[in-house]
Amino acid sequence: MQLTRGTDYGIMGMVYLAMQPFDKVTLLHEIAESQEMPESYLAKVFQDLSREGLVCSRRGAKGGFCLARPASEITLLQVIEALQGPVSLNRCLDIREGCPHLDTCPVAPVLREAQAQLLETLDAATFDMLANESLALRAKQEEQTA
Repeated sequence: MQLTRGTDYGIMGMVYLAMQPFDKVTLLHEIAESQEMPESYLAKVFQDLSREGLVCSRRGAKGGFCLARPASEITLLQVIEALQGPVSLNRCLDIREGCPHLDTCPVAPVLREAQAQLLETLDAATFDMLANESLALRAKQEEQTA
């Protein structure tokens, strides 16, 4: 499994929103500029996140985006699945494709365990945790350059 560029942008944009006050509407331009990503690409990604109920979109002069619910209630797994679909390590474990040999494959139990651990890790990572980590890393970097 590899994250797409759009998913990377979505994750970083969500981290940025998680660092803002909960109900603050942030301009897409501000998010894109702060994360050094193309605004037009991020707009498409945020449309998908909005459709999935992870961000709210506001139109107009004071429009932009904000998280649809508190950052502590949004996980990395939710964002990845909203942008890429169900997470699976290979085709055999993909619920959309299935595998006729899954019950007789000697590798399947190992892959199932690895996938379960991956899903657990991604589901445990909330955007408030990621935002706090981002702030801590920035503070550490500023200390080192001061």
